Parts: sequence; structure tokens; C-alpha cells
Amino acid sequence: MLFPLNLEKNLLRKLKLKVYFSLFFLKIIFLDLINMPRYRNSRQDKDQSPYKVKQTAPSPIKTFIDFNTQRVCPSCGKAIKISHNFCKFCGVDLSAIEAIGNSDEISKQLAITAATDPDPGVRKEAVDTLGDFGEKKVLGVLTYVLLNDPDEEVRKEAADELGDLHHPYSMEVLAKALKDESPMVRKEAIEGLKKIKRKIKPEKQHKGKPEERAEDEPENKLKDESED
Repeated sequence: MLFPLNLEKNLLRKLKLKVYFSLFFLKIIFLDLINMPRYRNSRQDKDQSPYKVKQTAPSPIKTFIDFNTQRVCPSCGKAIKISHNFCKFCGVDLSAIEAIGNSDEISKQLAITAATDPDPGVRKEAVDTLGDFGEKKVLGVLTYVLLNDPDEEVRKEAADELGDLHHPYSMEVLAKALKDESPMVRKEAIEGLKKIKRKIKPEKQHKGKPEERAEDEPENKLKDESED
């Protein structure tokens, strides 16, 4: 059976169109498969762009101290019970230094902020404010911050404030800060030691329990009188 000429042409035209569209869609699918890894890589490149600001959580404080139940020795930086009047680690007399946990609420809250606030700028301001008080009760907090804060700017500020307070107990912790990983902290520790040396002559740190020191005092006086 023979088809009319026009009908045959129409069938061939439709067949060509189907083949053309089929090849066209196959080409699109093939190109998508080829370009997909490039697209993924470009997305990764955008995510790794140096111009994209990444928000990172602030570094946590290495240790934690409860100023309501503990105090920090301003000489060695170790935490002891708030009721102790001498340091069980280095033996220095703390009876003349009030624990900041027993002081006014403002000082206590500033101490907590200086030691635990997640923002280093806030911790630095709290350290600066405590140093401006100029009181011996802040020595332990500043010592704690100098030895434990993860931010070098905060540790530098603590070293600066300890130097300005001119207390002989701070000489030991400032000497420890000479081994700090940050050059600016080490430099500030040197300046702090200079300030204390210029202001006062280092006195011998009395060690032992209060009652033991009381027993030794008359003997020391007798020795001094005999020497005179």
C-alpha cells in the first residue's frame, strides 16, 4: 500500500522533530551532569571566601572559680577556701587581704565579670575598673585573670593593673607571666616588676599558720635587738 506523497512528508517531518527534541533534551541532561561538580566547587569556593566574615564563639576561660566560696592567692595564683587566711600552696599570709567574695556586691560582680564574661572587651574593662579601685582585695582576681584568661589583651591589662598596685605578693605571679606565650604580656609583666621594685623594697613573705608566725615574732625581735 502506497501512502500519498503529502502524508509521507508529514510523517517524516514529525519524525525528524521528535528526534531533534529528543537529542536536544539529552544534550541538556548531559551538560547538567558535566557542570554539576563545577557548581558544587563554586559553592564551596564561595563558602571559603576570605572576604566572608565567619563568626566564631569566644574562647572559654580555662578554669572556673566561685568567688562566693573561694579566693585566689595573689602570690601563686592558686584557688583556696575563702575562709583561709594563709595560702596552703605557697604559705603567704593573707590575713591582711580581704577576700573579694566577702566585700561589697559591686566588687564581687565585677570580679565575676572579669573572670567569666564571654566577651574579652568586657572582661578587659572589668579588670581596668577593678584596678582603679586601688585596693588589695582585687589582687587575687587580677592574678587569676593574668594566669587564666585566653585573651592576651585581657592578660596584659591584668599585668598592668598589678604593677600599678605595687604589692610585693604580685612579684611572683608577674615573674610567672614572663613565660606567657604573648610578647605583649611578657613586656607588661616586666614593666609591672619595675613598678613594684621602684615603689617598695621586697619584704620577706611570712610563711606558716598565723599562730606559728605569732610565736616567731618575739624571737625575731630579740634577734634584731641583739644585733643593734
